[in-house]
Order: sequence, then structure tokens, then C-alpha cells
Amino acid sequence: MRCIRVHLAYMGRLGLTMVKYDSEKHTFNSVQNARFKFSCLFAVALISSGYLIWRSPMDYSVYKFDSKIFDITIFIINTIITNTIYIILPLQCYCKHHQLANSLNALLINDSILRRLALLVGKEPPCYTEATYFSFIMRWDGIFFFSFFFCSYFMKNWVIDEFVHLQLSVCIYLAMDLALGWTLGLCCVVMLVGIEQLSHIIDLLLKASDERAIAPELISPILWDVYDRVTIHVRKDLSQYCGPIVVLFTSLFVLECAISLVDLGGLLYDGSDLDMSLIAVGALWLLFDFKKFIVPLLLSECLKQKVEETALCTRHFDDYRLQNTRAAKQIQKFLLKNLHQKKKFSACGFFDIDNTVIYMVFSSIVTYLVILIQFKQLETDLTQAGDGYNVTSNVSTVQP
Repeated sequence: MRCIRVHLAYMGRLGLTMVKYDSEKHTFNSVQNARFKFSCLFAVALISSGYLIWRSPMDYSVYKFDSKIFDITIFIINTIITNTIYIILPLQCYCKHHQLANSLNALLINDSILRRLALLVGKEPPCYTEATYFSFIMRWDGIFFFSFFFCSYFMKNWVIDEFVHLQLSVCIYLAMDLALGWTLGLCCVVMLVGIEQLSHIIDLLLKASDERAIAPELISPILWDVYDRVTIHVRKDLSQYCGPIVVLFTSLFVLECAISLVDLGGLLYDGSDLDMSLIAVGALWLLFDFKKFIVPLLLSECLKQKVEETALCTRHFDDYRLQNTRAAKQIQKFLLKNLHQKKKFSACGFFDIDNTVIYMVFSSIVTYLVILIQFKQLETDLTQAGDGYNVTSNVSTVQP
């Protein structure tokens, strides 16, 4: 499980996690001075969020020439939701770091058990190749994202009078987005490790069933314990750790998509005066947010399917040699307990983190889009009505 330790080490350098691996005790524990580190991180998040909210009306006036009250209000609301996520992030990292440590220790116990069983039956131990590559890609993807957008906004804002304030806002957004990406990436790495362990359970069960290298009544209770740690302990603790973050980020992503569609419609049909370079950079930012949104959903769905596959693989033990034996009773008990229970990651009980969220998000984007278009059209109509009234008043005043 070196991939998790390395990912935690990178996050620890930025103060994003309160959990580290203790090489002496071979467990995941809280970092030293966790409360002090949380206080510093939370203070930085509060100050940065307050600065961004204070600067949001001024930054909007620089980036967009259209200063309608509707657009400014939506920009400020988007800024507030974004900063809410970045305030919740350090709170979750500290308040739920015990749950994270418990889930990682559960995987660590599973890893040691699976390695011993693999040695016993003559099979390769778990290697977690996919989790290792994914962790590497997520770390460097975040660094590339930070560097690319920092340079893009630097060249864009260089000629603007308020360059320092704008670039400081950009740096805060990028640092916060890096923290969010690495935190969600850690949850994804944990799920990949869980998938690998469940796959190893299936391989061991099939090998025990086909070759009879070890008695099923001896190996099955141990593997069921491994299964329960992934489906119960890891699922529950990880849902508590990342659930609020997923809920808020999903809300932000829905609003960002709706706003981007409104801006695109204004650019194509109304001839809105928008900077094409800002549109391109905003589209790339939205693409990276889509990546952070869709990857946890797909991995959670894969984990759910692997859980069901693991429960169903016990059918390979259903033969005449196990009838009315202790192993048969263990298998029946396991199936009754797990086969009809849905093992899903939950986002604070609001929704299950799986493929169904995609349809929910799509419908929410359409709803937000209709609401935004209606309010934008209402403001346009009121503005035109006001201009017409002023023109009429001026004409009537000039005439003799």
C-alpha cells in the first residue's frame, strides 16, 4: 500500500491531511500537533475566502465589461459556494481524520492477511499497480493544472492595472483547487485499493475451489472478514470523510455548467462582449472540474460491482462435497447477509456516489439553466423598458 503512503506524504507537505503512516507501529495515525496544523490551515482558508469574496465584484468588473446586476450576483454566488467548499475542506480533514485513519488501517490489515494467504496457496500477493499509477497521475495532474493556469492568467493579467490583486486571487483559487483535487484523489486511491483487495479475494476463492489447496471452511471466514472491512468499515468511514466535499463540489459543478451554457448562449446568439481567451480558459477549468466530478463516481460504481461479484463468486463452492458441512453453512450465512444489501458510498445521505448521480446532475443543470435564462431575460426586459422610458422623457423635455 505504498501508493497511499506516498499520496499522504505529498498532501502532508501542504498540510492537507492529519494522517500519516507510522513505520514503527505499521499503522496510520494522527500527525503530531494536528490541532495546531488545523488552526493554521483553517485560518488561511478563512482569510483567503474572505479576500476572494471581497474582491469578487471588483474582479468581475475587470474580467467582464457587462456589469448587469444579474451577472454580478451570479458571479458572487459562485464565489461564495466555491469558498464554502474550501472552508469545509480543512474542517473535514481535521474532524474526520480518525475515520480516514480507521479506513486506511482496515485496508492495511486486509493487505497483511491477503499476503499471508497468497503465500499459503502459492499465489502472487496484491501489488496495487492501478492505484499506484492513478495516484501518480493525480498528483502530477494537479501540479500541471496549477502551473498551466498560473501562467495563462499571468500573461492575461500582466497588462491590467490591478495585476497584483488579480494574480493573488488566481493563486488562491489554484491552491484551493489543488487541495480539493488531491483530497478527492486520495479517496479514489483508497477505492482502487479496495477494488484490488476484492479482486484478490475472488482469485483466492477460485483457486481454493478449483485446486483444493486449502479447506474452504478455513479460508472462507478469513476472506469474509476482509470483505467486511472493505464493504462496511472502509465504505462507512470514507463516506463520512469525503461525503460533504462531494455534495458541495457537485453543487458547484452544476452551477458552473449552467453559467457556462448561459455565457455560451450569450456569445453565440446575443453577441455578448466576452473575451474569447477567458472563455477558453474557463472551458479548460470546467473540463478539469468535470474530471474531478466523474472519476470518483466511476470508481465508486466499479467498487460496487466488484462487491457484488465477490459475493456471487461463492457459487463455485456449491457442490455435493460441501453439502451439510460447516463451509456450506458459512457460505449460506454470508450470502444471506450480503447478497441483497447494497454496498454503496454515500454523500452524507443526500445521494449514493455512483452512475445515477450523472443523470441527477444532468437534470439539475437543465433546471439551473432554465432559471438563469429566465432571470437574465427578465433583467434584459426591465433594462430595455427603463431605457425606453428615459428616451421618452428626454424627447418630451426637448420638444417645445
